[in-house]
Order: sequence, then structure tokens, then C-alpha cells
Amino acid sequence: MIRIAPLAILLAALTGATAAFGQSDEPIDLTPKVATPPPETAPITLAPQPPAAPPIPPKRPDIAVAPPPGLEPPPLPAPTLPPPSLGTPTLTVDDPPEPIPGLEPAPTAPAVEFSENPAADISPVAAPAPGPMATPAPAPTAAPEAAGVDLAYGAFQRGYYLTAFARAVERAQSGDVPAQTLLGLIYEGGYGVPRNYQEAVAWYGLAAKGGDSEAQFALGMMHLQGRGVGVDRKKAADYLEQSAASGKVAAMYQLALLHLEGNVRPRDPARAAQLLGRAASAGDADAQYTLAQLYISGDGVAKDDTAATRWLAAAARLGHIDAEVEYAIRLFNGSGIAKNEAEAAAWFRRAADVGNPIAQNRLARILAAGRGVPPDPVAAAKWHFLARAGGREDSFLEDFVAGLNDEQRATAMTAAQRWPAS
Repeated sequence: MIRIAPLAILLAALTGATAAFGQSDEPIDLTPKVATPPPETAPITLAPQPPAAPPIPPKRPDIAVAPPPGLEPPPLPAPTLPPPSLGTPTLTVDDPPEPIPGLEPAPTAPAVEFSENPAADISPVAAPAPGPMATPAPAPTAAPEAAGVDLAYGAFQRGYYLTAFARAVERAQSGDVPAQTLLGLIYEGGYGVPRNYQEAVAWYGLAAKGGDSEAQFALGMMHLQGRGVGVDRKKAADYLEQSAASGKVAAMYQLALLHLEGNVRPRDPARAAQLLGRAASAGDADAQYTLAQLYISGDGVAKDDTAATRWLAAAARLGHIDAEVEYAIRLFNGSGIAKNEAEAAAWFRRAADVGNPIAQNRLARILAAGRGVPPDPVAAAKWHFLARAGGREDSFLEDFVAGLNDEQRATAMTAAQRWPAS
């Protein structure tokens, strides 16, 4: 027989204070449903820091998210980017993939025999029949790269790093800006050659002078993080400013953080909000999440719960874990959006499934209370065990689990130990 804690104890514990745990720690309101709307919870203020890249969760449901009124960004100027656009891998990869077998780096850059010969399929011109004054046909020559086709970058994308390196070197030495950026990327990531941050900085520097926004962004981040050069936040800000002006979305986000920090750039929340608005509208999840925090706190923009919730929803759809948790809390409490406990439970589960201890704790509580989902004491205990292992203590759930019978506790513990397979 399932032993359930008395309702008064359950409700008191569910609405009790929760210890601070980094981001996404606003309590959820689990008081009984009443006719009058529940009071709004106090807003949270989080210092915007660039979150770690989250694991990719399952595909999210479609949620229509319109940019909040009052911060529609102006249209971005058409960037004048020389081909190619260096989209993947990103320029700030610290742990690149291992070189492809057979293309291990050599002590010095070897003379590379191209594995993709653009003239390989060109048949030689037939020579005329022998006769007086017969002129032999010229030997075939390598076809030049077609307009808009970058063979070096194409080789890089297919994993032929040494071929990409060899093709890029010749062009970069003659002043080709995209090739210079590609060489910087190859040296920064150690793709097919030994990683060399100093060489990366040198090639990025040449490309940045040529106006390449990707190189400007990469160089700004290397100065910001002290890779290949000493930490120089002023230079970093200058390069990020140039890259952002050319339309680089990631540069807009980083520059906004510097304006919020107020050290190498004057603290200017309004300017930061403008930059974040442009980056958020372009689909940058980190910018969307940070912009939501500004709307919550009213820093640089007017406080607006509805706008904050919309931007959290947009970031959650892109897999931002902290945004998923905060959006779920707002759905559950009805903050800036219509209250929807069932949908909140689904978002809590998404974040819990990828290991977020706050989401695991909140999911355990609503499973124990049967809010938004049918009550499930064993599943509640399982998620509590996982959240506790992640550093999330909860006295109410400890008491709740203590009220289960031995078989239920053992089943929950086994499921937690087998997670995520369970």
C-alpha cells in the first residue's frame, strides 16, 4: 500500500524555500488551484555569462515565438563576406576531432600530392594526324577554380585537411583573404597539422586586415582567452566590434556581454540589449536567453514578463537547457504566459533527460504531487535520486521517499542507477 505524506505537509514542503543553485532556480508554485490567479513570483536576476554548449536534446515542439514589441531590430546590413563562409566547425573549437587516419601531421608541412585533381577528368586534346608542319597539341593544364568554388574549403569540409592546407597555402601567400582565414582555422584546430595558436593568430591577423568578419571574430576570441597571444581584452573588444559591424552574430553576442560587464567597454545595458536583440532575432540561443534576463530584471529595457517568456521559449526550442528549465517554470506558474502545467511537465522532462539537476528536482516534485502529470511515486523517487546525485538536495522529497515501501524505493533506485537507459 502506498503511503502518502499528509496533504498539509506535502503542500508546505512543495511551496517551501529552495536553496540557490546557479541559474534556473525560481521555485514552482504547487499550491492548490484556486479561482484567483496565483501571485507572481519574484523575478530572478542572473549575470549573463556565456553558457556552456548544451547537449542536443530531442526535437522540440513548435512554439510560435514573435519578437517582443519595442525591440524589433533594424535590418542587418548585407555583409560583404568573401567566399567561403566558414560555418563549421566553429572558430572556437578547443578539442577538434582526431585527424583522419593516414593524414596524421608530420613534423614539417609535407609536399602534398592532391587527392582531388581538378584536371583528372579532362581528356587530352587529340593530336592531328602526322603530316608536314603538324603542330602537336598542348599538354593539358589544371583547370582553374570556377567562380564561387573554393576547392580548399571544399576539401576541408570533406575532411581532406592536408589537401585543404596545401591548396590554401598557395592562395594565402598571394593575398587571398578566405584562404588566410582557412589557414588560421586549420592551425587553431590542429586539423591535419600540429595545432599552432601563434600561426593561427598570424593568418587570422592578415585576414582580419582584409575585412574578413570570421577572422576578426576568431582573433577577438583568441585575444579574449589568451590563446596564441597574451590576454588583451581591449584588442578583443576592437576585433569583436569590427566583426559585429559586418554582421557576425556571435560577435554581437560577445560584444553585448562586454557592454554588460563594463570593463573594456562602457557599461551600456541599452547598447547590449540592442546587440542581443539583433543576435536573438538571427536565431542565437545564448543571445535569446540573455535578452530574456534583461527583460526580467529591466536592465537596458523595460521590464516585460511576456517578452522575457517569449525569448526563453525561443531559446528553449533551440535546445538551450537553462532556457528550457526557466520556460517550464514560467509555464507552470503562469508568468508571462497562460498557465499550462502539462506542457511545463514536458519541458521539465526534456531538460531532466539530458541531466539538468534542477529540472530533475522539479519533475520529481510534480510527479509526487500529480500536477500536470498523473502521480507516480516511483518515478518521483527516481528523479529525486538523480537530482540529489547532481547536488540538488530536497528535504520534502527525502520525506516523501521515506514514506514509500521498500519495494518502491528499490525499484526507483534501480531505475536511477540504470538511467539514462531506464
